[in-house]
Amino acid sequence: MRAVSSSSRHPLPAGRWRVRRRPGSVPPFWRKILEVEGAAGYARARDRLLVLEACRIPCRTVCFGGQLCAYVPPLLEQRARLELTEFVQEQKPRPPRTPWRPFPYSYLSILALLPLVLWHGWRAGWWPVPVCLPPPETWATAGMLDAVRVRVFGEWYRVVTALTLHAGLTHLCGNVVFGALFLILLARCVGPGSAVLLTLLGGAAGNALTVPLRPGAFTSLGFSSALFAAIGGLAGAMARRERHWRKAMLPVAAGAALLAMLGTEGENTDYLAHVAGLVCGLALGLLPLRRVGVRPSALRQAAAFALALALPAAAWLWAFAAAGR
Repeated sequence: MRAVSSSSRHPLPAGRWRVRRRPGSVPPFWRKILEVEGAAGYARARDRLLVLEACRIPCRTVCFGGQLCAYVPPLLEQRARLELTEFVQEQKPRPPRTPWRPFPYSYLSILALLPLVLWHGWRAGWWPVPVCLPPPETWATAGMLDAVRVRVFGEWYRVVTALTLHAGLTHLCGNVVFGALFLILLARCVGPGSAVLLTLLGGAAGNALTVPLRPGAFTSLGFSSALFAAIGGLAGAMARRERHWRKAMLPVAAGAALLAMLGTEGENTDYLAHVAGLVCGLALGLLPLRRVGVRPSALRQAAAFALALALPAAAWLWAFAAAGR
C-alpha cells in the first residue's frame, strides 16, 4: 500500500485560504468593521469614527500592515454597520428638487364669493329677487343645516345650502374677506378652479361630519366651515410638497393655530364645524390634485370651477323642490 498524505487528500485552492493575522492590542473576538488605506481613506475613516463615537459605540483603531483598521465588540457589530450605512446614504448627493411654480391666475378664485354676496343681497332685500325663485323669507328654513331633518328625512343637500346662508352683514363680510385671502393662497398651490372646488367640498364634508358627531338637535348656517376647509386644504397642499414628515408638520401646525385664532371667537361660533371643516380640507389638500412643478391646464381649472358653482345650484333646486312638496 502507498501512504497518502493529508495534503494530497484535500488540496487547498491557491489564493483562497489565507491565515488572517490579528493585532495583539485588539481584544479577542472583536469584529473588524472598517479597513482603509492611504490619506484619502483616512479622511473617510475619520468621519465614520466620529459617527461611532456619537452613537457611543466602543471602537478601537490600529494601524496594521499599512492599513487603518477599526474594531468593535461583537454584540455591537450589527448596530455599528447600520449606523455607518445610514451615514453613507446621507452623504450621497440627492437629486435636485423640482421647483414649485405658483398658479398665475390665483386671484380668479375670489369670483366664487360673488354669488354669496348676490344670494345674501336677494335674501336681505338689497335688490329685487328673480321671479323664478321662491320668497326669500323661506330660504333659511329650506336651506339651513338642521340635524333632525338630515337624520330623519335624509335632506343631505342642507350641508351645501347652509354654506350660502349668513346670519347678517357682519357674518357675511367676515367670511368673504377671510375667504378671499385663503382662497387666493390655496389657488396658488392647486389652481383657482381646484381651490374653489376643494373649499366647497371640504365645507360640505365638514357640515356632514358634524351631524353624527353632535347628538341632539341643532341648526347652523354660514360659509365658515368652508373657510376653514380652505385653510386645511392650504396646509395639506403645502405639507405634501415636503419630503420629511417633520417639515410637513409645520403647515399643519400653522393651520391649527389659525383655527385657534379665527375659529374660537364669537357668541354663536360653531367650533365643531370649524374643526371638521379644517380636518376635511386637510385631507383633501393632501390628495395629489397637482403634481409638483406641473401647471394645471386651464380647461381642467375651468371645469372644476363650473362644478363648484353647479353643486350649490343643484342643492338649492333640491331644497326648493323638497320645500314645495
